[in-house]
Parts: sequence; structure tokens; C-alpha cells
Amino acid sequence: MIKQEIATILIKSIEKYCEIDTTEFINSFSESANIAIKVNPFKKLENLQDYLPLAEKVQWCDEAYYLSDRPNFYKDPLFYAGAYYVMDPASMFIDFILKYLNVLENVKILDIAAAPGGKSIIIDSQISDNSILWANDINNNRAKVLEYNLAKWGKANYIVSSAKIDDFMDIKNQFDIVLLDAPCTGSGFFRKYQAWQDNFSLNYINQCVKRQKDILKNVFDIIPMDGYLIYSTCSFTSEENEEMAKWIIENGFEEIKLQIPSEWGIVASEYGYRFFPHLSKSEGFYYAIFKKNNFNNEFKQINQFNKKNLNPIKLTSINKHDNVDYINLTEDLKLKKWRKNINLITKKIDDWFEKDFIYFNGKILSIGTNYLEEKKQIPSPQFALSIYKSSDIPSITLSLSEAQSYLQKTSFTIEADEGIYLVKFQNLALGWIKIINGGRINNYYPAEWRIIKEIDN
Repeated sequence: MIKQEIATILIKSIEKYCEIDTTEFINSFSESANIAIKVNPFKKLENLQDYLPLAEKVQWCDEAYYLSDRPNFYKDPLFYAGAYYVMDPASMFIDFILKYLNVLENVKILDIAAAPGGKSIIIDSQISDNSILWANDINNNRAKVLEYNLAKWGKANYIVSSAKIDDFMDIKNQFDIVLLDAPCTGSGFFRKYQAWQDNFSLNYINQCVKRQKDILKNVFDIIPMDGYLIYSTCSFTSEENEEMAKWIIENGFEEIKLQIPSEWGIVASEYGYRFFPHLSKSEGFYYAIFKKNNFNNEFKQINQFNKKNLNPIKLTSINKHDNVDYINLTEDLKLKKWRKNINLITKKIDDWFEKDFIYFNGKILSIGTNYLEEKKQIPSPQFALSIYKSSDIPSITLSLSEAQSYLQKTSFTIEADEGIYLVKFQNLALGWIKIINGGRINNYYPAEWRIIKEIDN
């Protein structure tokens, strides 16, 4: 249920720009939230429906499905293998936007407030290895979750950072698209997280608006002329949505209008597009898409950085490693040393860093997929999840209970020759083990990734 005083505030704000059936809108808060998954197009399983209650497709996103029931995802090894990602259906609309803009080849996209990673995963499902995704979150713990989720998706065309927005001033004019899923009141998710209503107020709306403008002031200067800004919130208030869109337009951007099938139930507002739970099978969401055609220098940064005091991001070449045969290397992939790691990255990233000397003061967590820590002999847990693994790697397929034990890091035995193995469930990799005498194993699954909850089968 939604509190009456909050409903009144939301309806008054929405009706500045949209007409809605207020009764249906309020009643929708008493209904259950929709559950949906995005299927990993690089790790397809023909029998995924045997493990998940798949229902109809999400209309605005390829290979995405509603679920008829919410399973316990934490028990499912396929979830940890990166076979799918759980997210709100409206968050998947970025799939339709990218296709509409027709900007999927040879582009650099910055998802600047990306954690936990749903929209980054949608982007990475669409772009090829000749494009680059830079996913960032200012909160380091959230950025680590973002890094994990992209590693599970399996590609090597991404960079993950935990940086302030103004750190990206060092690489301004480099990104073709900047996506800002802005921090907001979260009112669009009130039926899913009812406790969030306790923090909602007119004052909180104003606080969020100020924060959104502060972020956008820095984002404006990152985007090159004719570059795109995709702005979104999970809020119902027009102060955070249409009025923010008007303000963006006033600062040198034109709005891009989309042609959206009417049967999807997405509302074309005066500015941008709205998802209402009583009209579309989703929570409350807002999108607006812009192209930069001018720029108001009012927000230009006064303190310019001095490149003499900065070092560019450096990737160095390596000698052929003993375990390089674990990788299906192509002309589009490179193995490069970064810090103390050997990373698998795309040629596109390598060329970008080598040609343009990218200076960046913010904290970077990963560049592509970590293949191997320099002094270790076993490939990294991230690489176990990569889609670029060789099919010749010695592997063992686990049963459901064995896979769950592996993911919990509890003890179990396997009858096999001693050696290093890639362990799989349903032909999708989970990680590495070393079998020693008597079938005992050394489990190399990272402790920070393991299942903490008890599993009752």
C-alpha cells in the first residue's frame, strides 16, 4: 500500500505533465511487483525453463522474460555462472533506446552511476568488441558488485571504476554516450520497497533535485558535441523528471523523441517517457534522451588538471604465458599486464589507451577480464566466467548439490585424476578447483562471492 499523503504528492506532481487514472495508479501499489530476467546471449541454455518459471517476453528488450514466480536465486548455480541477470523490466528499456539510436558499433559508452550493473549488462549485451563500456560507481563496495556482475556476463570490452564524476573531466569528449541513472527519491519502487516511503517528503525531493543538478553540471562537460545523454530515474515526481529534462535542454541539449509501440503501455510525456505500474508490467521509471548541440559554459570547471602531474593508464605487453592456451585469442583480443595482473582486454581498449594516453585520477577496479595474477599459476576466478575460454580446458561437470557445495565453499569430494579443473554446471563454468589425493579438492572460488545462506534442498 501507499500512504495517502505520499500518493497525493505524487499525483499532483505527475499531473503537471501527464494525465493518469489516479484510482488505478493508487491500486497498483497493492499489487505484487513484476519479476524479470535478462538472459545472457553469450551463455545460452536451451533448458533454462527447467530451472526458472519463464513467462512471456519483455517487449522492449531482447532475450528478457517475466517470471511467473520468484525463485530463490541464491540457490541457483546458473545465477552465479552468469546465465541471467535479475532486474526490473523498465530498467531493460535501455536495450530499445540503443537500438533506436543505432549506436552499437565502434562507440564508447559511459554508465556513470552504474551499480549494481543491470543497465551496464544490457549495454554489454548489445555492443560488440569494437566498442567500449566504462561502468562507474562512486561507492567502492557497490563498484565491486558492479565489477562482479560484468565479470559474470563474460566479455572483455569493459572498464570498471569507483570514481567521482569530476574525475572524468580528464577524459572529456571521449564518450559517444553517457548514461546517468540518477540518484533519486526512489518513489517508483515504493510498492517493492515499502520502507522507502518513510524517507519521502517534499524536502527530500528538493534534496534529490539539487544532487541531480550537481551531477549533471559535471556530466554536461564530459559529453562531446553531438554526443548523447540518456537520463533516467526510478521516480514518479516531475521535479526529478520532466522539469530536469527542461533544465537539461536549457543547457545545450535537444531531446530525442522515440517511436514506441502504444501496446507497451509506456507514456510519452511532454518531455521523456514514463513507466507506470498500472499501465506497463514494471515499476515506476522515467527516461529522457538528449543530443548535445550547444553548451552553456556557466558550469565549466575552473581548475583544469595539469597532465604533467598525472600518469596515463598504462597497459604493457607480456611474454607468452604457459596458460595462454586457455584462451581463444583472436585479433580482437589482447593479453596485457596492468598493475600486478595479466588482463584479457579487447584490441579496442588497448588501441584507445595507446593512442590517446588516457589520464584518469579516479580509482579503477578492472580493465577487461583479469586473466591471471602475476605470480599465480591458476587463472583467475573472473576468467573462469569469461566467454573467451578454450574448450580444451580440463573440466568437470557438477551435480546441483555439488555445485551448491562448491559455491558455498563447503567440503565435498570428486573422483578424478589429480590436477587443475574448471568446474561447470549445465555446461556453464563456475570456477576452478585442484584435485589432490583421495579426491579431495582445493576450492578456488572467491570467499567474497560465496553463498552465505544455508541451502535446504
